[in-house]
Amino acid sequence: MKTQQKTGIGFICLAMLIIATLVIAGCVGSTSGGQGQMTATSDKPDENPNAGTIVATGTTTAPALLKTAQPTPAADSSVPFITIDPIGNKNIGELLVISGTTNLPEKTWIYLSRTFGSSGDVVTMANKQVLPGTNGINRWRFAFDSSGFRPGSYTLTVATREKDVAESAQFSLQGMFLGTDSPVYYSGTSGTPGSVGTPSITVQPVGDRQQGDVFLISGTTSLAEGTLLLCQIYPAYFEDATKRLATSSGSPTSIAVDTIVVRSTGNANRWACALDTDGYEKTGYVVNVSTISVDGVRKDIFGSVHFTLR
Repeated sequence: MKTQQKTGIGFICLAMLIIATLVIAGCVGSTSGGQGQMTATSDKPDENPNAGTIVATGTTTAPALLKTAQPTPAADSSVPFITIDPIGNKNIGELLVISGTTNLPEKTWIYLSRTFGSSGDVVTMANKQVLPGTNGINRWRFAFDSSGFRPGSYTLTVATREKDVAESAQFSLQGMFLGTDSPVYYSGTSGTPGSVGTPSITVQPVGDRQQGDVFLISGTTSLAEGTLLLCQIYPAYFEDATKRLATSSGSPTSIAVDTIVVRSTGNANRWACALDTDGYEKTGYVVNVSTISVDGVRKDIFGSVHFTLR
């Protein structure tokens, strides 16, 4: 009997051990399952009541979230830049001035190009050196007669030669197209001024101007619409050395630009060219307007005028 009692007790202990093992295993499985469920729903805000809070993403990410509210640092002024001043809409025939600032060094060559409408064709209009400014911010400026331009929308781009520094702006020209799609070179002879059949060009008086002024020089002509002209502007002492002053520049400024004859409301056609005198010396100047041969060799001067920069 004693032997049987011991055996019963053994079975009871074994059963209790098995039950305890199952209970412990169930608790461990329940804990593992709970953690897995939290991981699966932590990226679903609609199922996770803590979603969107710092607690839900872990306290280690809280400093990163707070940093996004800090102000954006100022741009590095040492990085080369070009800015373009507002242009506004213009009417055909008006003086067109494109200007701006840059931190590029003085005398750096910059280039102005334009794209008309959505054509995609880029045309280089002019190049010029950067003008001196103040506090490291220099200036630049281009000036044009808009008479030969077509009405519509234009995109202008100012860039360095390598185009590694550039800026663009848009403006619109309004009015009637006064130019022509087929520019021509005058192929006649100069003849005797005032004689029948001899082309005529007049230049409107310019008058005295201040150094740095930008303005249009214009006049009329009997030449046909679309005729190309050459407008040359240079110091008067080029023609008369006695007009050269002791203070005259050792490297005088002069320009030679093409212009085109356009229609006018009067009996004669008209022409114009823009002059920016920023950087020009204070002296007398000559304006000569002439036809030009296709090879650019023969120049028959038909119109001339003098003015002085004060």
